[in-house]
Amino acid sequence: MEENRVKLLIILIPFVIAFASLGVIGLFTSKYFTVSEVITLTSVSRVSVMGNVSAGSVRWNGTHMIFIITDGYTDLPVIYNGLLQLDNSTSYAQVTIYGVYYPEEGYIYADNVLFKCPSKEEIEAYKD
Repeated sequence: MEENRVKLLIILIPFVIAFASLGVIGLFTSKYFTVSEVITLTSVSRVSVMGNVSAGSVRWNGTHMIFIITDGYTDLPVIYNGLLQLDNSTSYAQVTIYGVYYPEEGYIYADNVLFKCPSKEEIEAYKD
């Protein structure tokens, strides 16, 4: 009887460890959404979304940067607590926004904004 329990534990422990590992990996990895995918969410959600900053959309209200990102199909306002170096006359190739999407209000409250580095060809084009 005791021998059967030991065998069962030997079989079950690797499965438990594997499932626990997958759960932890799932918690700490996130899918990158497009803007069009984010607006389909129906509950407040932490998101990572890639998009382009829309030209002319950048505003400063004294405490927050407010701008719009787009995937070419859908626009989504972003609020960021702090200053970013955004050029209001041109759109950026790509930004990645990390934050919380509020579907009722229709915006993302960003806690981090990353800019895609321009390629070497783009830098050379600006020099001309």
